[in-house]
Order: sequence, then C-alpha cells, then structure tokens
Amino acid sequence: MGRWVKRSHSVAEQVRKGEVAPIYCFYGEEEYRREQALNQLLDALLAEGARDLNLDQIRPGEAGTGSILGSARTLPFLAPRRVVLIRGVEELSREQQEDLLAYLNDPCPTSCLVLAATRLDLRTRLAAALQKKGVLLRFDRLEADSLKESLVTAAKEHGVRLQPEAISLLIALVGDDFRQLIYNVEKAALFVGEREEISAKDIEALVGETRVRSIFQLTDAVSSRNLDITLRCLTSLLESGEEPLAIIGMLARQIRLLVRAKSLQEQSVPVSRMTHEFHLPPRVVTALAEQGASRSWRQLSGALQSLAEADLTIKTGRAAAPMVLTGLVWNLCRA
Repeated sequence: MGRWVKRSHSVAEQVRKGEVAPIYCFYGEEEYRREQALNQLLDALLAEGARDLNLDQIRPGEAGTGSILGSARTLPFLAPRRVVLIRGVEELSREQQEDLLAYLNDPCPTSCLVLAATRLDLRTRLAAALQKKGVLLRFDRLEADSLKESLVTAAKEHGVRLQPEAISLLIALVGDDFRQLIYNVEKAALFVGEREEISAKDIEALVGETRVRSIFQLTDAVSSRNLDITLRCLTSLLESGEEPLAIIGMLARQIRLLVRAKSLQEQSVPVSRMTHEFHLPPRVVTALAEQGASRSWRQLSGALQSLAEADLTIKTGRAAAPMVLTGLVWNLCRA
C-alpha cells in the first residue's frame, strides 16, 4: 500500500497535510465507526462550502458505470478536488469492477474516489488494487474488551463514569451494536444530570423494567429454542416501539455468547473461569454452556448467517421488519 496509512484516525490528518490517495475504501460490519471515519475523511477532503458542488454520492444500482467514472473524470468547481462517494461496493457488477480497475491505472489527479461497503472479498483483483493504489480500512465489530473500553471513553467525553456493572447491563440489553450503545451512553449521561457516575440502576431505569424483562426473556427463549415464548417476547418488544435493528443486535450478542461458551467448554474451561471471562452471573453462564453444547458449530454458524441476512434485509428495505424478525427467530429457534 506504499506510503498510504492504514489507521482510520490518521487518514483525515494525512489528507490535511496534503497527502491524498486517489481512492479510499472503508468496509466492515461496524457501521457506526465506519461512517464516523468516512465523515471525517469527507470533511478533510472538501471544505463545507465546496461539498454541494463537488461531492457526488452514488450507489451501483442507481447509476451505470459510465455515471460513476464520468463523475470521477469531471473537473472540480472552485475547489482543489472532486469527491465521488460510492456506497454498496459489494453490489458492483464484474463489468463495473473492471472499469474501476481501468480507472485506477490512470486516475484523475483532481478527483478522489471514496468507497463504502459492508463486505469486501479480499481475494478479488479490485481489493488488491485498492490496497496497492490507495487506502483500504476494515471496521470489524469490536470484541468485548474493546467495546467496553470504547464505552468508558464515550462516557468520559460526556463528563461521566460508567460503573462496570452498568456497562455489562447495557451490553446485555442493547447488544453489540456500537451505534445503539453510544446513543444509550449519551442518554444515560443526560439522565443522571449533575451526578458524575452511571450505575446499573440508572441503566435499568433508563431502559425500563418491562423492556428489561422482555429483552432477557427474548434472548433466553432463543437460547433455549422456545419458539412460543420467543414470538410472544418479540411481539411485545415491537409493540412497545423497540427498534428492529436493536433486537437483531441483542440476538446477535446472545448467539455470540453461545459460540464463546461452546468454544471454552470444548477447551475444558470450568464454569467458574467462564464466569470471569463473561462477567455474568454463574447461573447465566451455566445456562449458556448447556445451550451452546446443545448446538453444533454448523448450527451456530447458520444462526450468525441468518442474523447477518436479516440485518441487511431490514437496512435495505427489502422486506418489512416484523416479517423479517419473525422469520429470523423461527430460524434461530430451529437451529
């Protein structure tokens, strides 16, 4: 990748120093951090007043390749560069990828391509060219420890401290959707007012006792494959206004817990040590170990795939969220 940086926090800084790559690609499942880095890059590439005239935003399904490359070949207006933002790069056809590769062999010096994707096959010629010609940055979902550290940092930025129990409860209720977690940290900071610490009781009060009970019932029912209770809990959450993507986040976290529990159990790790690893009560960890053992790796892998497909379907509006979630929990309970 030559002289181009790989760390998201330094990309915008490098651009401000005048070192601009012909193309940037931000990809990965962690949408919040990906979009945050993308917006920082756009701010560095284009002054606020120049954005309306020199930023083209394109999705592969909404415009042909000619429009994409035509925009990249267009000269900027009263600005040093034009920026073409292409979202959903995974949707590019083979022909579009070939045309993009040809462009990268002779990029316009006054244009910058910025690509965004949830998934990217690193085995393709396009991915290899992106690494050679520009900046390729991956944004995976944060692991448990990194997630907790990020929440602590976010709380500090709002002048409050998060108790460890509050962090664990927040993740248990919201899942590992970073956007939703940050949003709830911001709400909790406002909720506590002048107090400097957020406790587990604050999180529970903010979320609401009924919702807390429904969330735990839902995840427990999915883990134990009780379809009847799962559907009732899902209906209750949707009727109370719960965000469909937040529900997917909660379910995804539960399946990942089952994956971790099964892995540790196969390594003969005792429940007492697993309790320390999970930061959860022994009763909960014991249940996770039993439920994880009852599923095969193929079933758990299929459950994660179902979650990813449901997440994408809802985000792209291909089907109504309630129908997608109903089909999802049916698959999870049958896995």
